[in-house]
Amino acid sequence: MGKLLFVSCLICFMLFAIYLSPSSGESINIVSNPGFESGTTNWVFYTNGAGTFLNDVPGAATPHAGHITITKPGTNVQVYQKNLVLEPKTEYQLDFKAFSENGHDLTVSIKKHSYPYTNYGSRNKVVNLGTSWGSHSITFTTSGFSGTVNDARLMFSMAPYDATGDQYYFDDVILKKVSSVTPPVTPSSILSNPGFESGTTPWIFYTNGAGTFLDDVSGSGSPHAGHITISQPGTNVQLYQKYLTLDPHSVYQLDFKAYSGTGHDLAVSIKQHGYPYNNYGLTNKVVNLGTTRESHSITFTTSGFSGTVNDARLMFSMAPYDASGDQYYFDDVILTKVSSVTLPPATTPTPTLTPTLTPTPTPTPTPTPTPTPTPVPPSGNQLVVLDVTHTHTTKVTYVPLLREDISGKTQTKSGQGFSKFNFAPDFPTSSLKTPINYAGGTLYQRIKVNTKPSTYPVRYQICLFQDEITHEQHACSQSSLLTFTGTGTYYASQPMTSMYQYENIDWNRELLVAMTVVKDKNGNPVDTVYSQFVGNWLGSPNLGLYYPMDVRYTAIMVPPGGGAPVWP
Repeated sequence: MGKLLFVSCLICFMLFAIYLSPSSGESINIVSNPGFESGTTNWVFYTNGAGTFLNDVPGAATPHAGHITITKPGTNVQVYQKNLVLEPKTEYQLDFKAFSENGHDLTVSIKKHSYPYTNYGSRNKVVNLGTSWGSHSITFTTSGFSGTVNDARLMFSMAPYDATGDQYYFDDVILKKVSSVTPPVTPSSILSNPGFESGTTPWIFYTNGAGTFLDDVSGSGSPHAGHITISQPGTNVQLYQKYLTLDPHSVYQLDFKAYSGTGHDLAVSIKQHGYPYNNYGLTNKVVNLGTTRESHSITFTTSGFSGTVNDARLMFSMAPYDASGDQYYFDDVILTKVSSVTLPPATTPTPTLTPTLTPTPTPTPTPTPTPTPTPVPPSGNQLVVLDVTHTHTTKVTYVPLLREDISGKTQTKSGQGFSKFNFAPDFPTSSLKTPINYAGGTLYQRIKVNTKPSTYPVRYQICLFQDEITHEQHACSQSSLLTFTGTGTYYASQPMTSMYQYENIDWNRELLVAMTVVKDKNGNPVDTVYSQFVGNWLGSPNLGLYYPMDVRYTAIMVPPGGGAPVWP
């Protein structure tokens, strides 16, 4: 009897253990030390300001939690865990508990840990923190890679919300795989990534104002959609895809879903991507957007070319309808060929016979003056670096970067003496030496000064950054070449190789952002944001001698032998 009871209890215990043990298919947390019970191991805190990261506070229901103190706010403040393993096209769920004593927010990103910091499925997702422990959950689908990766970074970013004295608290950070995702089937389209499920590539966002372009919202029955935020309206604001192939004399249909938070409209164009930007069949077709997602369809016939082309650009233009705070949403952008158009046969007109007339003496013609030939714009032998209309003021803002710098920064300070701009729409994201050697040619500059508050002399300069916004990572024009005291139009040119720190740039790789600099006649930046310049410029501390100053500034690169630039 005792043996039987023992065996029965043993069987019960084994069954109990089986039911309590996780199944082989159960998802596990890929984050190490999720509750900070092992100190801060596996977690990394970085700030370009100042602060501390400890586990010296109790958690939501445990002895420890992560605790960040901001003693000096920075523009890049993050706590992260790196080298995480993610599977492609897979849904993950991030759960965590957090709060900040001042209720200041943070953002969450899942990205490639190293350059080029590819978005792996969640980019700058804003989390609204309270002043006491709260639970937060984010679901996302991995993108930006095709096979399993082991270089992912989970990142909590406190900037730009952080302030002196802020206290941030974290606990129970759990990142688990939910399920594999079958990519949605879309009709055959000549566009790539029509539903923004693979991030934002190869879509390009350009503005001469300021704004962001992400895929951080859900689409129409899919995890992602394109999302544009206008933080400062511009006169040239567009989302486009380039180098599309079109057949001549053919009917195409463009279908897409879109809306804007304010119901502001947009215009659609199909045009040549490069100079002279020929109309390829659709020009500024206004689309009346609503405030909820709607389907739109446009049919057009290609024109402006005789043979198949592969340089077409599909462009959604938000200007002139955009305003500060606007949110535009795009999904399922499909461009398909419907049919070819049969052209009527060309006919040769039958000449009309005229009677033979008695000839009359032919008068001696008066010589016609030889007309001055109209200059022909160069084809592919110039590159617009920057073409912006801008008012230099004392106000300082943040400009979103089109890609992150090597430190993970997604925006940059702009204003007073140092104004930052993203490059012109067609500026290459590759080499400036091949196939055309712009980097070995000439830099041309033009500035139209519309308003200026005094006659104090100004030097104007452009700097080009690569990888990171630091002194060591930029090359600059010679400011003494472009000087002025009043309104008017001024020009300057110099060999590219004569730029300051030309050798510090690898011209075979992509650049990051452009900056214009306002200096006094001695070459001192007119700026009080950075302490090293305070009191150095003529007229200091009276910024009203230099600002506001309204200009249109254009910079163009021309390769060797390319001739003079054609100004836009």
